[in-house]
Amino acid sequence: MNTAFEEFEFATTKCFLRDQKRELLQIFDRPSEFMASSDERILKYPVIDKEELTAFRRESVSEKAKEKYRRFFDEGNKLVFIYDKDFPPQLRHISSPPVALFIKGTLPDKDEKLVAMVGARRCNDYGRLMSEKIAKDLAKNGFSVVSGMAYGIDGYSHRGCIAAGGRTYAFLGSGTDICYPPSNRDIYEQIPQHGALISEFPPGMEPTKQSFPDRNRLISGMSGAVLVMQARERSGSLITADMALDQGKDVYALPGMITDPLSSGTNRLIWQGAGIIRSSEALIAQLKMEDASFEIEDLDEEMEKLNLEKDEMVVYSCFDFCAKSIDEVQKETNMTLLELLNIVVSLCSKGYLKEVFMNHYVRNVPG
Repeated sequence: MNTAFEEFEFATTKCFLRDQKRELLQIFDRPSEFMASSDERILKYPVIDKEELTAFRRESVSEKAKEKYRRFFDEGNKLVFIYDKDFPPQLRHISSPPVALFIKGTLPDKDEKLVAMVGARRCNDYGRLMSEKIAKDLAKNGFSVVSGMAYGIDGYSHRGCIAAGGRTYAFLGSGTDICYPPSNRDIYEQIPQHGALISEFPPGMEPTKQSFPDRNRLISGMSGAVLVMQARERSGSLITADMALDQGKDVYALPGMITDPLSSGTNRLIWQGAGIIRSSEALIAQLKMEDASFEIEDLDEEMEKLNLEKDEMVVYSCFDFCAKSIDEVQKETNMTLLELLNIVVSLCSKGYLKEVFMNHYVRNVPG
Protein backbone atom coordinates (compact mmCIF):
# COMPACT_ATOMS: atom_id res chain seq x y z
CA MET A 1 0.00 0.00 0.00
CA ASN A 2 1.58 3.33 -1.05
CA THR A 3 1.72 6.46 1.10
CA ALA A 4 -0.37 8.59 -1.29
CA PHE A 5 -3.19 6.05 -1.21
CA GLU A 6 -3.03 5.81 2.59
CA GLU A 7 -3.31 9.58 2.87
CA PHE A 8 -6.19 9.69 0.39
CA GLU A 9 -8.07 6.93 2.21
CA PHE A 10 -7.54 8.59 5.60
CA ALA A 11 -8.69 11.98 4.26
CA THR A 12 -11.76 10.63 2.47
CA THR A 13 -13.08 8.11 4.97
CA LYS A 14 -16.41 8.81 6.66
CA CYS A 15 -15.62 6.31 9.41
CA PHE A 16 -13.96 9.06 11.49
CA LEU A 17 -15.04 12.63 12.20
CA ARG A 18 -12.77 15.61 11.49
CA ASP A 19 -11.82 15.99 15.15
CA GLN A 20 -11.03 12.28 15.42
CA LYS A 21 -8.76 12.47 12.38
CA ARG A 22 -6.94 15.44 13.89
CA GLU A 23 -6.44 13.60 17.19
CA LEU A 24 -5.18 10.50 15.38
CA LEU A 25 -2.62 12.57 13.47
CA GLN A 26 -1.43 14.10 16.73
CA ILE A 27 -0.79 10.60 18.03
CA PHE A 28 0.45 8.80 14.92
CA ASP A 29 1.92 11.75 12.95
CA ARG A 30 1.05 10.36 9.49
CA PRO A 31 -1.78 8.19 8.06
CA SER A 32 0.82 5.59 7.04
CA GLU A 33 1.93 5.17 10.67
CA PHE A 34 -1.67 4.93 11.82
CA MET A 35 -2.54 2.29 9.22
CA ALA A 36 0.59 0.27 9.97
CA SER A 37 -0.16 0.19 13.71
CA SER A 38 -1.84 -2.77 15.35
CA ASP A 39 -5.46 -2.56 16.42
CA GLU A 40 -4.32 -2.95 20.03
CA ARG A 41 -2.04 0.07 19.84
CA ILE A 42 -4.68 2.22 18.16
CA LEU A 43 -7.52 1.26 20.51
CA LYS A 44 -5.53 2.02 23.66
CA TYR A 45 -6.14 5.71 22.83
CA PRO A 46 -9.74 6.89 23.49
CA VAL A 47 -10.23 8.39 20.01
CA ILE A 48 -12.05 5.74 17.96
CA ASP A 49 -13.73 2.49 18.91
CA LYS A 50 -13.28 -1.04 17.55
CA GLU A 51 -16.33 -0.79 15.30
CA GLU A 52 -15.05 2.39 13.62
CA LEU A 53 -11.57 0.93 13.17
CA THR A 54 -12.91 -2.33 11.71
CA ALA A 55 -15.08 -0.40 9.23
CA PHE A 56 -12.08 1.68 8.18
CA ARG A 57 -9.82 -1.37 7.74
CA ARG A 58 -12.46 -3.01 5.55
CA GLU A 59 -12.99 0.14 3.50
CA SER A 60 -9.28 0.77 2.89
CA VAL A 61 -8.75 -2.50 1.04
CA SER A 62 -11.86 -2.29 -1.15
CA GLU A 63 -11.65 -1.95 -4.93
CA LYS A 64 -14.07 0.97 -4.74
CA ALA A 65 -11.57 2.96 -2.61
CA LYS A 66 -8.73 2.20 -5.02
CA GLU A 67 -10.80 3.25 -8.03
CA LYS A 68 -11.81 6.54 -6.35
CA TYR A 69 -8.12 7.21 -5.59
CA ARG A 70 -7.03 6.55 -9.21
CA ARG A 71 -9.78 8.72 -10.66
CA PHE A 72 -9.04 11.65 -8.32
CA PHE A 73 -5.38 11.91 -9.30
CA ASP A 74 -5.91 10.97 -12.97
CA GLU A 75 -8.11 14.07 -13.25
CA GLY A 76 -5.22 16.28 -12.10
CA ASN A 77 -6.41 16.92 -8.55
CA LYS A 78 -4.17 17.34 -5.49
CA LEU A 79 -4.42 16.42 -1.83
CA VAL A 80 -2.57 18.51 0.75
CA PHE A 81 -2.37 17.53 4.42
CA ILE A 82 -2.02 19.98 7.31
CA TYR A 83 1.59 18.87 7.86
CA ASP A 84 2.62 19.45 4.20
CA LYS A 85 4.67 22.53 3.33
CA ASP A 86 2.12 23.46 0.63
CA PHE A 87 -0.78 23.57 3.08
CA PRO A 88 -2.03 27.20 3.43
CA PRO A 89 -0.39 28.48 6.63
CA GLN A 90 -3.37 30.76 7.32
CA LEU A 91 -5.58 27.70 7.87
CA ARG A 92 -3.28 25.87 10.28
CA HIS A 93 -4.20 28.11 13.18
CA ILE A 94 -7.94 28.65 12.78
CA SER A 95 -10.43 26.99 15.10
CA SER A 96 -10.99 23.40 13.96
CA PRO A 97 -8.49 23.45 11.06
CA PRO A 98 -9.06 20.98 8.23
CA VAL A 99 -6.96 17.81 8.32
CA ALA A 100 -6.50 17.94 4.54
CA LEU A 101 -7.64 19.88 1.49
CA PHE A 102 -8.71 18.52 -1.90
CA ILE A 103 -7.60 20.90 -4.64
CA LYS A 104 -8.40 21.35 -8.30
CA GLY A 105 -6.04 24.04 -9.59
CA THR A 106 -3.16 25.84 -7.89
CA LEU A 107 -3.03 27.13 -4.31
CA PRO A 108 -2.06 30.78 -3.63
CA ASP A 109 1.58 31.82 -3.38
CA LYS A 110 2.73 32.52 0.17
CA ASP A 111 2.83 36.29 -0.43
CA GLU A 112 -0.46 36.50 -2.36
CA LYS A 113 -2.89 39.10 -1.01
CA LEU A 114 -6.25 37.41 -0.46
CA VAL A 115 -9.57 39.16 0.09
CA ALA A 116 -12.84 37.32 0.69
CA MET A 117 -16.06 38.52 -0.90
CA VAL A 118 -19.34 37.08 0.37
CA GLY A 119 -22.99 38.03 0.32
CA ALA A 120 -26.59 37.23 -0.49
CA ARG A 121 -27.44 34.46 -2.89
CA ARG A 122 -30.53 36.32 -4.10
CA CYS A 123 -28.77 39.64 -4.57
CA ASN A 124 -30.17 42.56 -6.58
CA ASP A 125 -28.60 44.50 -9.47
CA TYR A 126 -26.79 46.83 -7.04
CA GLY A 127 -25.11 43.88 -5.33
CA ARG A 128 -24.23 42.25 -8.64
CA LEU A 129 -22.77 45.40 -10.20
CA MET A 130 -20.77 46.36 -7.09
CA SER A 131 -19.45 42.82 -6.58
CA GLU A 132 -18.23 42.57 -10.16
CA LYS A 133 -16.71 46.08 -10.07
CA ILE A 134 -14.91 45.70 -6.75
CA ALA A 135 -13.63 42.22 -7.69
CA LYS A 136 -12.26 43.62 -10.97
CA ASP A 137 -10.61 46.55 -9.19
CA LEU A 138 -9.08 44.27 -6.57
CA ALA A 139 -7.66 42.03 -9.30
CA LYS A 140 -6.21 45.01 -11.17
CA ASN A 141 -4.47 46.10 -7.96
CA GLY A 142 -2.82 42.77 -7.21
CA PHE A 143 -5.39 41.22 -4.86
CA SER A 144 -6.90 37.75 -5.27
CA VAL A 145 -10.54 37.03 -4.48
CA VAL A 146 -11.70 34.21 -2.20
CA SER A 147 -15.35 33.16 -2.12
CA GLY A 148 -17.65 30.14 -2.08
CA MET A 149 -18.97 29.86 -5.68
CA ALA A 150 -22.57 30.11 -4.43
CA TYR A 151 -25.44 31.81 -6.26
CA GLY A 152 -25.40 35.59 -6.27
CA ILE A 153 -22.58 37.63 -4.74
CA ASP A 154 -20.08 34.74 -4.63
CA GLY A 155 -20.47 33.93 -8.30
CA TYR A 156 -20.35 37.55 -9.45
CA SER A 157 -17.21 38.15 -7.35
CA HIS A 158 -15.44 35.20 -9.00
CA ARG A 159 -16.57 36.36 -12.46
CA GLY A 160 -15.41 39.94 -11.92
CA CYS A 161 -11.98 38.78 -10.76
CA ILE A 162 -11.54 36.39 -13.70
CA ALA A 163 -12.68 39.06 -16.19
CA ALA A 164 -9.89 41.35 -14.94
CA GLY A 165 -7.25 38.61 -15.26
CA GLY A 166 -6.98 38.04 -11.52
CA ARG A 167 -6.66 34.91 -9.41
CA THR A 168 -9.61 33.55 -7.48
CA TYR A 169 -10.20 30.68 -5.05
CA ALA A 170 -13.51 28.95 -4.32
CA PHE A 171 -14.08 26.96 -1.12
CA LEU A 172 -16.83 24.48 -1.85
CA GLY A 173 -19.48 22.95 0.37
CA SER A 174 -19.14 19.72 -1.62
CA GLY A 175 -16.38 17.61 -3.15
CA THR A 176 -14.35 19.39 -5.84
CA ASP A 177 -15.86 17.08 -8.45
CA ILE A 178 -19.38 18.40 -7.74
CA CYS A 179 -20.49 21.63 -9.43
CA TYR A 180 -22.97 23.29 -7.11
CA PRO A 181 -25.00 25.19 -8.01
CA PRO A 182 -25.18 23.79 -11.58
CA SER A 183 -25.87 27.29 -12.93
CA ASN A 184 -22.29 28.26 -11.99
CA ARG A 185 -20.81 25.67 -14.36
CA ASP A 186 -19.03 28.45 -16.30
CA ILE A 187 -16.93 29.61 -13.34
CA TYR A 188 -16.56 26.07 -11.98
CA GLU A 189 -14.70 25.23 -15.20
CA GLN A 190 -12.73 28.51 -15.31
CA ILE A 191 -11.57 28.82 -11.69
CA PRO A 192 -8.93 26.03 -11.81
CA GLN A 193 -7.18 27.94 -14.63
CA HIS A 194 -7.26 31.16 -12.56
CA GLY A 195 -6.70 29.77 -9.06
CA ALA A 196 -8.32 26.73 -7.46
CA LEU A 197 -11.43 24.93 -6.34
CA ILE A 198 -10.74 23.88 -2.73
CA SER A 199 -12.66 21.64 -0.35
CA GLU A 200 -12.14 19.72 2.86
CA PHE A 201 -14.95 17.41 1.76
CA PRO A 202 -14.07 14.23 -0.14
CA PRO A 203 -14.74 13.66 -3.85
CA GLY A 204 -18.30 12.61 -4.56
CA MET A 205 -19.77 14.35 -1.50
CA GLU A 206 -22.90 16.35 -2.30
CA PRO A 207 -23.44 19.63 -0.40
CA THR A 208 -25.42 19.52 2.84
CA LYS A 209 -27.04 22.16 5.01
CA GLN A 210 -24.11 22.00 7.46
CA SER A 211 -21.32 21.90 4.88
CA PHE A 212 -21.82 25.55 3.88
CA PRO A 213 -21.35 27.05 7.39
CA ASP A 214 -18.41 24.64 7.78
CA ARG A 215 -16.63 25.96 4.72
CA ASN A 216 -17.24 29.60 5.74
CA ARG A 217 -14.51 29.40 8.40
CA LEU A 218 -12.06 28.47 5.61
CA ILE A 219 -13.12 31.42 3.42
CA SER A 220 -12.48 33.89 6.24
CA GLY A 221 -9.45 32.01 7.55
CA MET A 222 -7.72 32.05 4.17
CA SER A 223 -8.23 35.79 3.66
CA GLY A 224 -6.65 38.92 5.05
CA ALA A 225 -9.99 40.74 5.05
CA VAL A 226 -13.64 39.92 4.41
CA LEU A 227 -16.00 42.08 2.32
CA VAL A 228 -19.72 41.56 2.91
CA MET A 229 -21.46 42.92 -0.18
CA GLN A 230 -25.12 42.32 0.65
CA ALA A 231 -26.72 40.40 3.51
CA ARG A 232 -30.08 40.07 5.14
CA GLU A 233 -30.48 40.35 8.91
CA ARG A 234 -30.12 36.56 9.23
CA SER A 235 -27.52 35.45 6.73
CA GLY A 236 -24.71 32.95 6.26
CA SER A 237 -22.54 35.89 5.21
CA LEU A 238 -22.87 37.33 8.72
CA ILE A 239 -21.66 33.99 10.09
CA THR A 240 -18.58 34.39 7.88
CA ALA A 241 -18.13 37.95 9.19
CA ASP A 242 -18.35 36.72 12.80
CA MET A 243 -15.78 34.01 12.07
CA ALA A 244 -13.50 36.61 10.48
CA LEU A 245 -13.69 38.80 13.57
CA ASP A 246 -12.94 35.78 15.79
CA GLN A 247 -9.90 35.12 13.60
CA GLY A 248 -8.73 38.74 13.97
CA LYS A 249 -9.54 39.70 10.38
CA ASP A 250 -10.83 43.06 9.16
CA VAL A 251 -14.45 43.13 7.99
CA TYR A 252 -15.85 45.65 5.52
CA ALA A 253 -19.48 46.05 4.46
CA LEU A 254 -21.21 47.66 1.49
CA PRO A 255 -23.85 50.12 2.73
CA GLY A 256 -27.33 50.14 1.23
CA MET A 257 -30.75 51.72 1.64
CA ILE A 258 -32.22 51.24 5.11
CA THR A 259 -35.48 50.12 3.46
CA ASP A 260 -33.73 47.30 1.53
CA PRO A 261 -33.81 43.93 3.39
CA LEU A 262 -30.72 42.86 1.38
CA SER A 263 -28.76 45.64 3.11
CA SER A 264 -30.09 45.21 6.64
CA GLY A 265 -27.25 42.85 7.56
CA THR A 266 -24.47 44.96 6.04
CA ASN A 267 -25.86 48.18 7.53
CA ARG A 268 -25.88 46.49 10.94
CA LEU A 269 -22.24 45.42 10.49
CA ILE A 270 -21.33 49.06 9.79
CA TRP A 271 -23.26 50.18 12.86
CA GLN A 272 -21.29 47.61 14.88
CA GLY A 273 -17.98 49.02 13.64
CA ALA A 274 -17.17 47.29 10.34
CA GLY A 275 -15.31 49.26 7.70
CA ILE A 276 -17.49 51.01 5.14
CA ILE A 277 -16.94 50.24 1.46
CA ARG A 278 -17.27 53.77 0.15
CA SER A 279 -15.38 53.27 -3.10
CA SER A 280 -12.98 50.81 -4.68
CA GLU A 281 -10.16 53.34 -4.42
CA ALA A 282 -10.62 53.96 -0.70
CA LEU A 283 -11.03 50.25 0.02
CA ILE A 284 -7.88 49.28 -1.89
CA ALA A 285 -5.86 52.01 -0.18
CA GLN A 286 -7.08 50.70 3.17
CA LEU A 287 -6.28 47.08 2.33
CA LYS A 288 -2.79 48.00 1.22
CA MET A 289 -2.10 49.77 4.49
CA GLU A 290 -3.43 46.81 6.49
CA ASP A 291 -1.27 44.31 4.59
CA ALA A 292 1.60 43.20 6.85
CA SER A 293 3.76 42.35 3.84
CA PHE A 294 3.35 45.77 2.23
CA GLU A 295 6.74 46.99 1.00
CA ILE A 296 8.13 50.28 2.32
CA GLU A 297 8.44 51.72 -1.21
CA ASP A 298 4.73 51.08 -1.74
CA LEU A 299 3.99 52.55 1.67
CA ASP A 300 5.79 55.76 0.73
CA GLU A 301 3.75 55.91 -2.47
CA GLU A 302 0.54 55.31 -0.51
CA MET A 303 1.40 58.05 2.01
CA GLU A 304 1.88 60.48 -0.86
CA LYS A 305 -1.39 59.39 -2.48
CA LEU A 306 -3.29 59.80 0.80
CA ASN A 307 -1.55 63.08 1.64
CA LEU A 308 -0.11 61.77 4.91
CA GLU A 309 3.18 62.53 6.61
CA LYS A 310 5.20 59.68 8.11
CA ASP A 311 4.12 60.42 11.70
CA GLU A 312 0.53 60.72 10.56
CA MET A 313 0.73 57.30 8.90
CA VAL A 314 2.16 55.77 12.09
CA VAL A 315 -0.73 57.14 14.15
CA TYR A 316 -3.37 56.38 11.50
CA SER A 317 -2.23 52.73 11.30
CA CYS A 318 -2.85 52.33 15.06
CA PHE A 319 -6.57 52.99 14.65
CA ASP A 320 -9.15 50.68 13.15
CA PHE A 321 -12.94 50.63 12.86
CA CYS A 322 -13.57 49.94 16.53
CA ALA A 323 -13.23 52.95 18.79
CA LYS A 324 -9.78 53.35 20.34
CA SER A 325 -8.68 55.77 23.02
CA ILE A 326 -5.83 58.27 22.87
CA ASP A 327 -4.25 56.50 25.86
CA GLU A 328 -4.15 53.17 24.01
CA VAL A 329 -2.51 54.72 20.95
CA GLN A 330 0.02 56.64 23.04
CA LYS A 331 1.24 53.33 24.52
CA GLU A 332 1.63 51.90 21.01
CA THR A 333 3.51 54.88 19.54
CA ASN A 334 5.54 56.08 22.58
CA MET A 335 4.80 59.67 21.50
CA THR A 336 4.19 62.43 23.98
CA LEU A 337 0.53 63.26 24.56
CA LEU A 338 0.96 66.68 22.91
CA GLU A 339 2.61 65.21 19.78
CA LEU A 340 -0.12 62.59 19.49
CA LEU A 341 -2.98 65.04 19.97
CA ASN A 342 -1.59 67.35 17.28
CA ILE A 343 -1.40 64.47 14.79
CA VAL A 344 -4.89 63.22 15.68
CA VAL A 345 -6.31 66.71 15.15
CA SER A 346 -4.58 66.85 11.75
CA LEU A 347 -5.95 63.42 10.75
CA CYS A 348 -9.46 64.44 11.81
CA SER A 349 -9.25 67.65 9.78
CA LYS A 350 -8.21 65.61 6.70
CA GLY A 351 -11.08 63.18 7.24
CA TYR A 352 -8.95 60.14 8.13
CA LEU A 353 -10.13 59.85 11.73
CA LYS A 354 -13.46 60.55 13.39
CA GLU A 355 -14.12 61.14 17.10
CA VAL A 356 -17.03 58.93 18.15
CA PHE A 357 -16.99 59.90 21.83
CA MET A 358 -14.61 61.84 24.05
CA ASN A 359 -10.98 61.01 23.17
CA HIS A 360 -12.03 57.85 21.29
CA TYR A 361 -11.56 57.67 17.53
CA VAL A 362 -12.21 55.37 14.59
CA ARG A 363 -10.60 55.17 11.19
CA ASN A 364 -12.48 56.95 8.40
CA VAL A 365 -10.86 56.60 4.95
CA PRO A 366 -11.97 59.44 2.65
CA GLY A 367 -13.75 58.16 -0.49
